[in-house]
Amino acid sequence: MPSVKQLRPFALATLEAFLDASGPVVLVQQPPEPVFQQVAMRLGEARTVGMAHRSRLVDRLFVMLRGFDALEVHFLRPSTDLQEFTVGRIEGCTLVVPDPSVSKHHATLRWHEAAGDCSVRDVGSMNGTWVNTNALTAEQDVLLTDGDALGFGDAQFLYLRTETLHAHLRMASPGARR
Repeated sequence: MPSVKQLRPFALATLEAFLDASGPVVLVQQPPEPVFQQVAMRLGEARTVGMAHRSRLVDRLFVMLRGFDALEVHFLRPSTDLQEFTVGRIEGCTLVVPDPSVSKHHATLRWHEAAGDCSVRDVGSMNGTWVNTNALTAEQDVLLTDGDALGFGDAQFLYLRTETLHAHLRMASPGARR
């Protein structure tokens, strides 16, 4: 996954070119701690680890945004309406999240072309899926909007439309037209 810092040179591209290369929406994440990645990889098909604590998602996102350049960017590139993206800890998921609090198959994101956004659904995970500060109930679909905080267990993301990411990259890039 590229970091925000690695994407900064591409901010000079037009929005159209950036969208063509990136897709319509992104998930931005603080890189997982190496120790958690190792534990998650060792777990493989084993049972998910229960979360030791449920940190406040919104508070952690403010901390995350202070180090914006180091954040990882996961591009979602849907090609058809209602296309699904699986989220989970194991290989084979569209978005592999190497965190022991993430279930093997944790959630599903579904692209809604007319809205220009994805919905999220928890698929019976052990540690839950969160949108902003709200835990999803089993099999509940929630349409995400630009800037939503999204949590899968302890793994936390910021859901953005690609044009929002492009605008943020342009604001901080030397030589960007304002």
